[in-house]
Amino acid sequence: MKSNVLDQEPASALFVPDSDPLRFYRRIAELFAQRPMTNDQRLDLFFEINENLSVETEHLLHSLGYSDIQTFTDIYSKPRFIHAIF
Repeated sequence: MKSNVLDQEPASALFVPDSDPLRFYRRIAELFAQRPMTNDQRLDLFFEINENLSVETEHLLHSLGYSDIQTFTDIYSKPRFIHAIF
């Protein structure tokens, strides 16, 4: 990880306390999917993601019932954002 990130961000924002790098994405996606909604309503979920975990994050969202999962690149062409619908 680059020093400008390590020097400016708290460790709790960069590292998980165990070996599951998707734990926070998983929990947020689970809670988001539990929101009350009407039959015709859709929920759009957006994440900024670790560029090295885009495929894993897509698989996670798919396994939780999300659809139309799209990954978007940043200005450096790195996979950085995910949009999914529940």
